[in-house]
Amino acid sequence: MSAYKIFCDESNHLEYDSSNLMILGAIQCPEEEVIRANKTIKYLRHKHNYTKELKWTKVSENQKPFYDELLEYFFSSVHLRFKGTVVINKSYLEHDLFSSTHDEFYYKMYYYTLRDFLNAGNQYKIYLDYKDSQGGKRVSKLKEVFVNESRGHIEPEFTIIHSHESQLLQVCDLLIGALGYKNRNDIEHSSSIKNHIVQTIEQHIGHDLALGTPQWESKFNIFRYSPRKFNV
Repeated sequence: MSAYKIFCDESNHLEYDSSNLMILGAIQCPEEEVIRANKTIKYLRHKHNYTKELKWTKVSENQKPFYDELLEYFFSSVHLRFKGTVVINKSYLEHDLFSSTHDEFYYKMYYYTLRDFLNAGNQYKIYLDYKDSQGGKRVSKLKEVFVNESRGHIEPEFTIIHSHESQLLQVCDLLIGALGYKNRNDIEHSSSIKNHIVQTIEQHIGHDLALGTPQWESKFNIFRYSPRKFNV
């Protein structure tokens, strides 16, 4: 039996907000390697005098060397894996047609984001970034979904934390931020540092962030979902 920790973040998950995308992401790490990963990221922070919380919305041009080394570490580590789910054109989702709700769709997408990480017989501790006071409800529903879908063979433990408590959760924020930035067509992609981070990730994976990856891609997997009326 192996034990893993999974750190999750999301962007624009609400049905009506400022973006027509929904982005979900998760980083998996063997439990015994989490402390080492945290120490490595903290070392890089100290080396580059990066004292603020790592967030996509706060990336800055003068910290380019830090982002480069951080991404080099992530992609060179054999222990870290990332899965991102990109929902395109979410305003065209027809929940009524499937006798569903946006909340149910959200949990379904979270299941798709995490399912490739989960295998019966292993232990999983899954950490979600705090968003609002509905966190307890989200945790209960997600656990219910995973137990039902696995017929009781997988029972992950879900915990809500604040992003500043976890280095890997902050890295996940950076990765889903890059995913969302590349996939948004409603903004001007004028930020040189954000474009640099996107291009650096694409160089590491040899793949465009605006495209999905094969299901068997294990290091940096991208699952794209769009309403049936769109062919993307």
